[in-house]
Amino acid sequence: MMQNRVSFIKFADVKVPVMKELPNKGWVMFGEDNKFPNMLLNMFNKSSKHNGIVLGKVNYIVGKGFDNVTQANAYENSNELLKKVSTDIEVFGGCYIEVQYNELGKIGAYYHVPYHKVRSNKDNTQFFVKDWDSYKKNDEPKVFLAYNPNQDVKLLRNQTQILYYKEYRPGVETYSYPGYMGALNAIQTDIEISKYHLSTITNGMFASKMISFFEGIPSEEEKREIEKGFKSKFTGSENAGNIVLNFGKDPAKRPQLDDLSSTELDKHFDILAKSIQQELFAGHQIVSPMLFGVRVEGQLGGRSEIREAYEIFKATYANDKQQALELLFKEITGVDAKIIPVEPIGFEFSEQTLLQIAPKKWLLEKIGIDPNQYPESLPSEAVPSQASAEVKAVNENLKNLTGRQWQSLTRIIRKFEKGEISQDQAKLLLKSSLGLSDDEINVMLSIDNEPMEFSAQEKDELLLAEFASCGVAKSDYVILKTLPAMFTSQEFNEVNQLEANVLDLLRKDKRITPEVIAETLDIEVESAKAIIERLTNEGRIKAKIVRVGIDEVIERTLTEPLAKQTDKTPETLNFKIFYSYEGPQDERNRAFCARLLELDKLWSRAEIETMSRRMGYSVWDRRGGWWTKPSGDHSPSCRHKWVKNIVMRKK
Repeated sequence: MMQNRVSFIKFADVKVPVMKELPNKGWVMFGEDNKFPNMLLNMFNKSSKHNGIVLGKVNYIVGKGFDNVTQANAYENSNELLKKVSTDIEVFGGCYIEVQYNELGKIGAYYHVPYHKVRSNKDNTQFFVKDWDSYKKNDEPKVFLAYNPNQDVKLLRNQTQILYYKEYRPGVETYSYPGYMGALNAIQTDIEISKYHLSTITNGMFASKMISFFEGIPSEEEKREIEKGFKSKFTGSENAGNIVLNFGKDPAKRPQLDDLSSTELDKHFDILAKSIQQELFAGHQIVSPMLFGVRVEGQLGGRSEIREAYEIFKATYANDKQQALELLFKEITGVDAKIIPVEPIGFEFSEQTLLQIAPKKWLLEKIGIDPNQYPESLPSEAVPSQASAEVKAVNENLKNLTGRQWQSLTRIIRKFEKGEISQDQAKLLLKSSLGLSDDEINVMLSIDNEPMEFSAQEKDELLLAEFASCGVAKSDYVILKTLPAMFTSQEFNEVNQLEANVLDLLRKDKRITPEVIAETLDIEVESAKAIIERLTNEGRIKAKIVRVGIDEVIERTLTEPLAKQTDKTPETLNFKIFYSYEGPQDERNRAFCARLLELDKLWSRAEIETMSRRMGYSVWDRRGGWWTKPSGDHSPSCRHKWVKNIVMRKK
């Protein structure tokens, strides 16, 4: 009976990590060998497809960084930390941030902690940090308590805590799993295929020819000599393909040459690679591989298709990630910063729109014609036509548009050309959102130069929409001082002076209380406390608690001389100048005033002046009508007025 020489090899599956709590140690093992995060990190570093997708997702999520960048620690700002944290979340499904408190029990700095170096107890109240791959068996981890800013200030002074953020996954309690958990087998297969190809090329494992000799079996030494002779005479590159020498004993047969290169193995690898790619895209929730530079058969890959894919990816994946990161950093910094999105591709105008607004010289250059060789094709410079002047004005205005404004402009023009919106609707949208003039809008829409007229109510609606679209919430700031709204070059001097007065009082009396400072400078006590807290966090004053008799008092001293500290430019200060609309709120208010007061916002001078340019008049003058004073006299404006506020963001 013929003996069965066929063997079956069963490949090991990537097991879901089993989490076990170590007795007398405190931490929960992450996987049977406690190295599941290290395995994920190894996969990230060794699979080119997986690595590219993860880094691509991070770039889309992080975008251009925060619109309000803060200093995280002495070495990096919040944007630099944002990228590290986002990468950990995409690789591991969570992240760790080390939070350090200062002498006052306030957050002074925060750092990124590599995810694979942290283990936790069962309920995430205690964390253990070390290099778990270290060969030092007795290397004990550093132990940190979980982030808890609501503790007593005395307990937080000069302490360090760990903030743990993890994405929810059903059935997982202590640790986090990455979103691509179901694609781990595909990632490991991709790594093994890459290893196989590398070994094949490096070691010459594929043989291209087999030569069989039937004159008897030579000794081992003779085999080596024959092999050496064949290699030196017939093979070139060391890894170009080997020759298999076969020896047998059959005098009736002549030497035989067999071709081993005709194999279907390459096709199998090609099919397997495509299958792995699809599994990776599914595991990573990728709606369009084109966003990550991967061309897929059956997809054209046009600009509009890529833009549409990007909008879907943002709506279904990136937006949620960005919101979570914004909330995470706000929890630490107290700053309401937003992530500025990045676009995968620029926006373009249709040919019809370009013909309407682009200079003729530019169009000639685009089609390869030298405008200087054909001066008759260009409009006369001596007497410019009204049309060319209008186009020039439009071009100047377009230079200042942002990416989002370009997108809005093209959408409005496209909808108008398709008849989806009326002429009046298109004009109203272009005027309110982009601040274009009547003539510029007419050129954009290729319509006759007709004057645009809005009723008083329509103007109020447009202006209220402008106010609602910008500004900051008044509740997010501490108003330190309120002054009449007069524009002078001394605005920031007022900010400098208020800060300098506080520093001067502290210099004269290191034990002075916020209540005394507030009374001396005629400001609110909360405002004085906010200024002291800000100066302390910036390291411009330092505080310590001393015992006086049976009482404890706080001594605050300047870290630098007063003259040096007050020589800072306004841009380096944390104080801001904002304007607000103030006055009584009752049934006598006209609709415009009532709605503007309800917004409860603060606006910068630049924002209000930008609105004035868009609306075509000074919005500072857009106040109520006649008001009869208690004395019986009449005022040309209502009971409300614009005021200037020196403010500081709340923690």
